[in-house]
Amino acid sequence: MICSADSNKGQKRSTNQDSYVVRKYTERTYLAIVCDGMGGVKGGEEASQIACEAFLQTIDKWITPYIKDRTKKISTTEVKRALAKGADLANEQVYLRAKQDPSLKGMGTTLVAVLILEQTAFVINIGDSRLYYLKGKTIKQVTKDHSYVQYLIDIGHIVEESAASNSNKNIITRAVGTEVSCDPDIYMQKLDAGGFLLLCTDGLTNMVDNATICDIVSNDKNSKSLDQVEIDLKVRRLIDTANENGGLDNITAVLIRI
Repeated sequence: MICSADSNKGQKRSTNQDSYVVRKYTERTYLAIVCDGMGGVKGGEEASQIACEAFLQTIDKWITPYIKDRTKKISTTEVKRALAKGADLANEQVYLRAKQDPSLKGMGTTLVAVLILEQTAFVINIGDSRLYYLKGKTIKQVTKDHSYVQYLIDIGHIVEESAASNSNKNIITRAVGTEVSCDPDIYMQKLDAGGFLLLCTDGLTNMVDNATICDIVSNDKNSKSLDQVEIDLKVRRLIDTANENGGLDNITAVLIRI
């Protein structure tokens, strides 16, 4: 596997409130986390950093015995429990930090993370940061947004094609740290050699449509032979394209080639 990640404040924001972490445990075991903070310049930046670090801390502690002893088997139930525990700790730490400092009241963050074990991706998300799986000319959104616009789609009030232009597209219905507890969704995605996982904030997806993302990421005849420089260039192109299209928000992308 090859991984590349980058973050940019965009064209309109004075600071970058996104955070990300990538951890390589073995050649076939990776963790990636992306958070998009909210709650003012100070609050959003702090919330996303706290959430990333708390989630990483949880997974590091849980997975270390398995990395040291490769004969130990990891069950699907154990992985899901560890991911949920990571989200709980992230939520608790962001919530408590906001309680301690009145200037941080209401801060929170989205969170999307993936733990790759061999050929399976275990994905968790809260909010509207996303994870995509791309293979060849296809792009699949693995996560489902926790947003007001997604709710309107689910109940049939609007069609998905109109979501990008909806005035309420930035309203999220779940977040990390805004309440005493959080409610994540967890997914599993089987992986094929030559495929890609893309974790990103809405600063990318609001500026670049799925077809263009797919063209940038999966337009190679033989994606299995791509090297680190080429993966880095793909991430750079994703962020540059978002900025060229307006760059209205912070932009973060983590790309993993399977």
